[in-house]
Amino acid sequence: MNLLHPPFVHFVVALPVVALFSQFTYMVTKDKSYSKAALRIIAFSFLTSILAVLGGINDAQRVIEDSLILQEGLQFLDNHKVGGFIVVFALLITSLTKWFAISKDSSLLENISLVLIIITLAGSLYQGRSGGELVYKYSAGIDNKIIEQRVKE
Repeated sequence: MNLLHPPFVHFVVALPVVALFSQFTYMVTKDKSYSKAALRIIAFSFLTSILAVLGGINDAQRVIEDSLILQEGLQFLDNHKVGGFIVVFALLITSLTKWFAISKDSSLLENISLVLIIITLAGSLYQGRSGGELVYKYSAGIDNKIIEQRVKE
């Protein structure tokens, strides 16, 4: 099974960490290039989050159709999907706030951007943990034939 979702979600989890460090560096040095870098990084994270959600919707449908998830995991999968939309929305709001902070040269909006980056990072880390739980606890996307083959080996 070739899944689209996993390659994109790694960017959605990792990029806000880099944006946070860039934003912290801006707060300490007041060098606008770090603030602009944080905007570019968080905006790129927003774009990849859209791809992650689209890939997740596609993959979830395939996982459900091919019965590659334990029955107890179906509700958890729905919650994970809702969480994905929340992270996309949070990244959009964070990107826009960061853009306004740079455009208006507003230290208040820069501080709000920092808080939003932290909130977005926490949300994406939670979603990453949730996705791992889907795979490792509920066997989402794991082909049982492969598991049986490896057990025999």
